[in-house]
Amino acid sequence: MVYFILFLVELVFLFLLSRQLVQSLARAIYKISKSHRVVVHTLAILFLPGTIIHELAHLLFAGVMLVPVGEMNVLPEIEGDGVKLGSVQIAKTDPFRRMIIGVAPVLLGMILIFSIFLLVKLGVSPWWQAALALYFLFEIGNTMFSSKKDIEGSVLFVILILTLALVITIALYFLNPNILQNFWLYLNQLNLDFAANFFKQASIYLIIPAALDLLMILLTKLAT
Repeated sequence: MVYFILFLVELVFLFLLSRQLVQSLARAIYKISKSHRVVVHTLAILFLPGTIIHELAHLLFAGVMLVPVGEMNVLPEIEGDGVKLGSVQIAKTDPFRRMIIGVAPVLLGMILIFSIFLLVKLGVSPWWQAALALYFLFEIGNTMFSSKKDIEGSVLFVILILTLALVITIALYFLNPNILQNFWLYLNQLNLDFAANFFKQASIYLIIPAALDLLMILLTKLAT
């Protein structure tokens, strides 16, 4: 339970860092170039792989859930004081499918982050492989949450799971308290070491992209 809470906290922290990093980079690039066009093109090149993965996650999950999609844009856009990384047009649908499509880049991003670390564990000897792994961690970690709608989808996803758990618990209690008691006894007998190890590893893995973000934010602040 502790590692699960730590994992959620780190995920939110990474989201906040990723938004701060994009804004910091945009300000630093604009201070040097004095050109919004240069800011857009530089960010487009820097975050292009991650942006493509992010938008493809939306398209993939929308296709699986039979929701029509429109034009996909992988170029950043300046919106007021902020920068928007990519977009994809998704048709209006019910809240459940909208939630799943919104959380898709987060789910795919976490799978890719775990996959990268598993590959690293198998053995990364040349320096360029380690550098490539760090680059993709940086890309994925900073493009999992590139819009407010995505984080809303993630929040709704968590709220839905917690609400379902609460409703089921209350229903079992009023139907037959013994069922609930037996259910908790059954859970206590289960070996949850796998889940604990999973979230322990996940919380460790998320430290890397968060540390990369903090380093980049510090460097951009020193440069400006």
